Amino acid sequence: MSHTPGHIYELDHLGYDAQKDEAIRLFGQWTETPIYAIDGNHDRWFIKSNGAIIAKDIAAALPNFKFIGHDEGDISLDGRAVLKLWHGEDASSYAFSYRLQKLVESFSGGEKPNILVAGHTHKTGNFFERNIHVVGAGCIESQTKWMRGKRLAAHVAFLVCDAWVSPEGGIAKFSHTLYPFYA
Repeated sequence: MSHTPGHIYELDHLGYDAQKDEAIRLFGQWTETPIYAIDGNHDRWFIKSNGAIIAKDIAAALPNFKFIGHDEGDISLDGRAVLKLWHGEDASSYAFSYRLQKLVESFSGGEKPNILVAGHTHKTGNFFERNIHVVGAGCIESQTKWMRGKRLAAHVAFLVCDAWVSPEGGIAKFSHTLYPFYA
């Protein structure tokens, strides 16, 4: 849900309960490991319109679903490294890495994560800057008519990331595999 005119016509599940139930159904299929989640701009619509925090409600329904924050959250990797999930409300930039480079520059020395996984722009990519492994998460939905109208691509894919945490702290080795698909 969003305030974007016409967006409602792109939805298969209308309303809070229908979207929450579908998310619970989908996320409920994964039971192997914890799911760490933050909310983003479309979740914020429910917060602003009626105070509902859908990610918290999904977490209450699923034992392995962990809601870790609005727009950003940190995951401790054995207490020796930090993986930050970040969403943001800003828009895409001409060069997809520019947005993330500016975010990396904004971190103070003591608050820098070791790994940053960023969403919102539906773009994939990675780079290493200021000792931060930066990954653009992509998306799992096809390009919408709204995105096409704004000439925004959707990198429909998911990533599996492997991080080796050093005994001294920090990341000793980092790799990821991109799995593109067509929704």
